[in-house]
Amino acid sequence: MFIALLTVSALTFTACTTEDPEPTKPKLNFLAGDGYTSTDGDIVSGSDFKVGLTASHDSKIETLVVTVSYDGGTQVSPLNCTLCDTTINKETFTIDFMNTVENKPGNETWFFTIADKDGNSTTKSITFNRTALPKAVRKIDITLGNQKSSNVGSTLNMTDMSVNLLSAARASAAMMDLIYVVDDNGSSYFGAPSSDDVNAFLKTSDWSARNATKIRMTNLTVGKFSAMTDSKELLAEFTSSAATTQWQEIKSGDVIFVNPVSATGKFALVKVSSIGVDDTISLEILVEDE
Repeated sequence: MFIALLTVSALTFTACTTEDPEPTKPKLNFLAGDGYTSTDGDIVSGSDFKVGLTASHDSKIETLVVTVSYDGGTQVSPLNCTLCDTTINKETFTIDFMNTVENKPGNETWFFTIADKDGNSTTKSITFNRTALPKAVRKIDITLGNQKSSNVGSTLNMTDMSVNLLSAARASAAMMDLIYVVDDNGSSYFGAPSSDDVNAFLKTSDWSARNATKIRMTNLTVGKFSAMTDSKELLAEFTSSAATTQWQEIKSGDVIFVNPVSATGKFALVKVSSIGVDDTISLEILVEDE
């Protein structure tokens, strides 16, 4: 009986402690070195890049799949990419992947996924911050009147940087990007024609077009702005965080990023040089040179 109990106990112990081993996942790494991109970082818009992939597994790696997400969108298969859905069928491999980032400021993330026949997979990704090559800039001095002014326009066309009185702005609404408003308390504001706050002062709701210009206060100092000789900082402001507001209180010394949506409007950094006692405002606007 004693021997029988020992035998049953041994069987019970074995049954309780025997487990199927956890499936292993394939290993995937990026190659570093000259000519290779292996970490997140900036890249000039429209540039080619090369990612070196090295992988290993204790069974055969069946597939390599590459997808990309542009500017936070869903993952898609890149166009004209023969390597983006590849049968590997090897336990180890090293391969170079080459492609091109989009030719505009923004960001994109490339995902590289390897898997075995049982679906055990590993994914690694690289995020590119697309920047344009800095260009020469020009700074334009502008004076705007407030919305009540009859002789100094309050509305700015950011295609040709012309200042428009409200009557002319209404007639060419599709080209109007930024409006200067002073409220009853003497506070100064920039607003988009589409802004409800602007409409409250100017009744722009009946304009034939109301451009949804975006505005964002920056941390740039007047000294930094004055020292700019190319568009590096302007492009960084464009890329780093999209402007979202359409109504911004302003004061002398502020540097604001403005992104118009009119067809040919130029995104810009706008420095508030001074605000006059007559409620006019002096601006210095920095845009890329044409």
